[in-house]
Amino acid sequence: MVTSSCEKCGRRNLVTYRVEPKTAWGVVVRNRWKSVCPSCFDSEAEIAGVRYQFVGTRATSWSNPAETVTRPGKKRQ
Repeated sequence: MVTSSCEKCGRRNLVTYRVEPKTAWGVVVRNRWKSVCPSCFDSEAEIAGVRYQFVGTRATSWSNPAETVTRPGKKRQ
């Protein structure tokens, strides 16, 4: 599984989200970043004085058991 990272702070971004109103994203991000973690978005929105709401928030764990990696090894007999 490939996890994206926040282009502002560099930390792994395991949360996907949208913001309402949609114009808030453009005002805050201003084409500077493609992927921004919620914490960085919140701090930039506060600086810009933009009101917004997170919608459609989902988190993905790096250790999701559904995507375990199997490694080839010796077969037991």
